[in-house]
Amino acid sequence: MNGAPVAIREAVVRYRGSRRKAADTIRDPRDAARFIRGVIADDAREHFVALMLDGRHRPIGYQVVSVGTATASLVHPREVFQVAVSLGACGLIVAHNHPSGDPTPSPEDREVTRRLAQAGKLLGVPLLDSIVIGGAGHVSIREESPGLLESV
Repeated sequence: MNGAPVAIREAVVRYRGSRRKAADTIRDPRDAARFIRGVIADDAREHFVALMLDGRHRPIGYQVVSVGTATASLVHPREVFQVAVSLGACGLIVAHNHPSGDPTPSPEDREVTRRLAQAGKLLGVPLLDSIVIGGAGHVSIREESPGLLESV
């Protein structure tokens, strides 16, 4: 190199490793929402989180993919699946919060879910669910719109 400063993008990934316990198994959207709530520290802005799972649906890592504004966050499949592929994830759950407190998925939430499910199918890392967290509740897009993830 010519001595010029080089900017390197940094990603923070929490890897659980072999010390994880079976109690960490994500059995349903409620378990996933509980896990994600522990990751999102600031609920005044949208946070989009990817939770990578092993073959037994135990978390092997997570990444805060995007922190947006009070009403939106940008999400691209490349950023969502980059870490999942590098960790050898067998499945993925994504979640984001709605700072308004209303966990009802928007049409944009459903479209992002559809795009991520398509990408996961191509990469061999299936999108198992997309969860919207708001207030004290959450909505599983898989449960709310059962055909959306299966139709990909």
